[in-house]
Amino acid sequence: MNAAENIQAIFDQCFAESKNPRQQESLKRIHKACEYLQQQDIRITPSAVERYCIDHDWEGPKAQSIRNSPVLKRYLVLRKSGQVIRANTKASRPTPLIADETVRAYVNLLTEERDQAISDKNRIVKGLRSIPGIQIDELIRQGFGAPPSQLTREERRLSPLTLEALGRLFDEQLLSNCGLRIHRDRLIHNLTGNELLEKRHVEALRSLGQSRSASRDDNSNNLPGIGAEKTSTIDLKE
Repeated sequence: MNAAENIQAIFDQCFAESKNPRQQESLKRIHKACEYLQQQDIRITPSAVERYCIDHDWEGPKAQSIRNSPVLKRYLVLRKSGQVIRANTKASRPTPLIADETVRAYVNLLTEERDQAISDKNRIVKGLRSIPGIQIDELIRQGFGAPPSQLTREERRLSPLTLEALGRLFDEQLLSNCGLRIHRDRLIHNLTGNELLEKRHVEALRSLGQSRSASRDDNSNNLPGIGAEKTSTIDLKE
């Protein structure tokens, strides 16, 4: 039996011992909190679990409630005993021992809050790194009133697959095969007459295709399916 199976077996045993629905719900929340804390290398404590519940807008359980409940406390102690915290290789000196119990508890609380803040910071940094980059120079230029650069307009060209999709959308033969047709600049169903695209939608797509065509120097390149033939719905003159 691996570690994950051991944890699940402990949870199932504690859950079976609890007959109170509210306590069972608290046990589920503690289980989720312990999974998160263990994943983030944060020490599993009643205070850390309480902060996790507060961050998720849960009403409980509070740290004192966990300490007072034999079932909740037992599960938390078992999870804490099986937790392995990776050693901090950047530590330059060992943590000094504190004789005063009150001061030691206060220092431990600050340490837990520091670890939680570091974990939150790392999670935010990871999320920010997943955001696509932006051209800050171009934003500064436009902020001072300069027009968008030609390079920016070129980068906004539609991809070939998008152009092909536009062409297929206005191909009369394909539309007829699907039971659709263009009527008075509206995309409607042949039988029911229901409108899929209103006139403003069709005009917007036409404008998109025309702007793309106008930006090309090659007059022979039309959108696929939106050529200058008689059967085409959109007439793009380049």
